[in-house]
Order: sequence, then C-alpha cells, then structure tokens
Amino acid sequence: MPSPGEYDSSGPSLRLVVSIVVVLALVLGVVAYWRYTVSERFFADSLPEIDRVAPTLDTEGCVDEVLGWHRRCEANKPLCDEGVVRVMTHCLMGRDRSDTCSGLDLSSSKATWVFERCTKRGTPCTNRKSCPCADAYRTVDSFCRHEQKGVAL
Repeated sequence: MPSPGEYDSSGPSLRLVVSIVVVLALVLGVVAYWRYTVSERFFADSLPEIDRVAPTLDTEGCVDEVLGWHRRCEANKPLCDEGVVRVMTHCLMGRDRSDTCSGLDLSSSKATWVFERCTKRGTPCTNRKSCPCADAYRTVDSFCRHEQKGVAL
C-alpha cells in the first residue's frame, strides 16, 4: 500500500488523456459540421424541385414524389424522416386539392385510413410510429382539415 503522498503513476499521463479527448472532439466536430452542410444542401436543392413539379402532380403523385425523395435523401435519417411532412406540404400547396379533400372521411381525428392506403400502394408500415408513407398521408389529412392552407406540425 502506497504511503501518503505517493501515487501510482503507471497509467497514461493526464496530458495524453486530455490530448486524445481534444483530438476526438475536433474530429467529431468536423464530421458533424460536414453532415449538417450535406443535409442543408440536400433540402435547399430538393425543395425548389418539388415546388416546380407540384402543379403537375395529383395527390397520389405527390405521395410518390415524396416517398422517392425520402428514399434518395442524403441528410441524416431523422432529418429525412421529419422532412416528409415539410416536402409533402410543399407538394400539396402546388395546386388545388379539393378533389382529394372532398373524398376523405375527416369525421375521425385518428386518420387510421393512412395505413390501409399505404398497404394498398405496396408500401406497408412495419413501424406505425416511423413510416414515411403514413406521414405523407397524414399530411394530406391535416392539409385538408386546415382548408388547404397548411398542416399542423
């Protein structure tokens, strides 16, 4: 047992440990900034493209376009998943959707019809809480409930 005032110095030095932590922080900071710029650039480039094609698409065409956007999304996964509502709203705002809205049953606020629609189109939801197809149709539901002025986020 070491006597008072003696310490075991057989481990790595404090200078080495601090240096490793600083280097890791710098590397991770650079990687995080790079991912952020890639994500931001992808959204900045894709939203004007969605706005351009939106007037030519019916509502199902918007869903197809948004699901394709989600598949090729270059941002990190949580941003891509949350971006579905934003991109779908851009597409829906491209033209009048009264024909779609009049055909929806808006009597229930649960919008469980979205899962049936996803299954019919061949993109069933394996996880109901995280499903781009369901998010796209929920956006349609919200868009129609808010008289085509926007969606509740």
